Amino acid sequence: MIISNEMIVNPEIDHPMSETPLKNDKEADAASVTIDLAEFLPYRATRLAALLSQGLAAQYQQNFDISVAEWRVLVHLTQQSEISVRDIFDRVDMDRARVTRTVQNLQARGLVSKSRHPQDGRLLQLALTKDGQHLAAKLSVVAKAFAETAVRGLDAEAQKALRTLIDHVEKNLQFTS
Repeated sequence: MIISNEMIVNPEIDHPMSETPLKNDKEADAASVTIDLAEFLPYRATRLAALLSQGLAAQYQQNFDISVAEWRVLVHLTQQSEISVRDIFDRVDMDRARVTRTVQNLQARGLVSKSRHPQDGRLLQLALTKDGQHLAAKLSVVAKAFAETAVRGLDAEAQKALRTLIDHVEKNLQFTS
């Protein structure tokens, strides 16, 4: 599979919302029935995200009795030796209450420890325990194997192009966040 730079970046488009809006209701009605879901990026991306999430969730649950939420917290704790609960809220796509419950579950299982931040006593810091580090290492092996399965059949160049395309789409949509 060859993907050219022209497919990745189109300098003629200044902004993703630079398209002119529909001029009348007839155009809107015609446009609303012409969406082909097989070609509609938001639909395809949602389906792909669901397949990835469900596939990983099944692996984690079956092999380690870990939920996706628990994995998200654990994997972020592998990136830094200590991280605040607030940083977890900012980095994972979960609401505050769910992160709090997830951290409590992980702490009860002996996988995460909590302590007060030394400079700001209002903040709680999280760290992986030895058991948490051991589990996170096992989860990483499963996650990497799953990711390899997802891109099976794509050579290294195509995988790099896929990551570049995903980065580009994310960048285009950052204005909406």
